[in-house]
Amino acid sequence: MKEMFVMSVMGADSPGTIKSIAEVTREFGGEWARSKVMRLDGLLTALMKVVVDQENEVRLKEELEKRFANLQFSYSAVLNPQEGPTKSLNLVVDCQDRPGLTKELSRVLASLDLVVENMECNRVHVSSIGQTAFTAKVALTVPEALSGEAVADEIEALAEDVRVTVA
Repeated sequence: MKEMFVMSVMGADSPGTIKSIAEVTREFGGEWARSKVMRLDGLLTALMKVVVDQENEVRLKEELEKRFANLQFSYSAVLNPQEGPTKSLNLVVDCQDRPGLTKELSRVLASLDLVVENMECNRVHVSSIGQTAFTAKVALTVPEALSGEAVADEIEALAEDVRVTVA
């Protein structure tokens, strides 16, 4: 019988780390049904949805933690996906930066019936206007009936200068 769990990995990045983790997973008959990897300032963080035979799950986890002692591993059960038909939605949010903006954006997204798959926020100083601009790329899973424009309207209600592009 197959088991499925979400594995998170965090720690110092080095060349070939992700490839090596994948190889160990395959050694135990496992595979990644889905994965997301992010690197930032020499650090690695990754999420993998792992599928493996039930009898190999514990041994796989033990081997990963043994071979990659410099990394932190944690494991979570796979939660039930959202009920009903869904679709993917990609947004780009642009505005003038201000304190608490990421928190406000997260609050609006949390209040809607959707799943934030990925959110990447950046701040860039624009010397020609002497201000800092905020931009966020957001990937969402939303109910089929929810329009991108409705989500954009909710986010744009944060302030007059907030502009949302539905991609």
